[in-house]
Amino acid sequence: MIIFTLFLAVSMLATYTIVRQAERRPDVLAGHSLEVALVALSLVLLALVGWSTWWSVGRTLRPIDRIRAEIAEITAYDLSRRMPVDDDNDEIARLAATVNQTLDRLERAVQHERQFASDASHELRTPLTGMRARIEVALADPTDSDPWETLRAALKDSERLSQITNDLLMLSRLDSGLRPREEHVDLALLVQSLLKNLCKRVPVQADISPGVAVQGDTTQLTRLVTNLLANADRHAESRIEISVGSVGGQARLEVRDDGVGIAIADRERVFQRFTRLDSARSRGNGGTGLGLPIARDIAVAHHGRLDIEDPLDGKGARLVLRLPLETAADVAADRAGRTPDPTPPRHPQHRAA
Repeated sequence: MIIFTLFLAVSMLATYTIVRQAERRPDVLAGHSLEVALVALSLVLLALVGWSTWWSVGRTLRPIDRIRAEIAEITAYDLSRRMPVDDDNDEIARLAATVNQTLDRLERAVQHERQFASDASHELRTPLTGMRARIEVALADPTDSDPWETLRAALKDSERLSQITNDLLMLSRLDSGLRPREEHVDLALLVQSLLKNLCKRVPVQADISPGVAVQGDTTQLTRLVTNLLANADRHAESRIEISVGSVGGQARLEVRDDGVGIAIADRERVFQRFTRLDSARSRGNGGTGLGLPIARDIAVAHHGRLDIEDPLDGKGARLVLRLPLETAADVAADRAGRTPDPTPPRHPQHRAA
């Protein structure tokens, strides 16, 4: 502001000086009166344009400066602040709205991570507390406790700790955003091999169509199917049914049990981490509340989806996995010893709860 004011003053002074010189020496400047007037007018107009430009640019940038100041005040401990939206400037308003939307997503992500850390700490503390209590009791009164029973209970708690730790490690890998390996996976053979080695509490009826192949990470897909079978085995009353086939360009795997089932209102909630339904899921049943969330995250990472659908006979739970079938291009790339070029997901990703 000061610079433009000085420039305007100097311009007016120069114009005044030129006019005075023209009055004193008309013999020199009389023939150039038009040029003198144009020069003076140009200087004045230049000063006015400069001042108006400074004023308009400053008025436009002031909201940006306010946004910068607000962003500078945001910390990881307080993500509730939002940017002021200037309705007088469409571009600045869109910028502020975009920043606010980004902050909304960031705040939700941070809250989710904090809740997850709290839940994980609680899950880890429970078996640790039980293990410590048993050992302390055994040490305080060795004659009144069975050391072998204490060791068996401690081993059970350590197995639970190992299970939770492995689940948390898998979730960490899935949350990192790394794309899974793309390799040929015969889903039918994978399920058959798992059924042979699975320690089943109830009989399993299998209907597996051969040659159902997908592209994906064998380790992760094995974990997905194992989690589905373990979930069904935990809650089934007398039988488990599993089927593998292809429908409409998708590999389809269904796992059904005849347990108490899952209410419609809870079908998305069970995919939330550390969620257990009161009637069927508890720490006593051995579940960590992470099996189904991990299974869905793996399905989404492979451009597929995992849903809970209505049981065919009205009883039990029915989990349906859909994955894109392997294409000819996938086969050619796999034979060439390389993965296909990254492409957008062939199917919309199912948003996990």
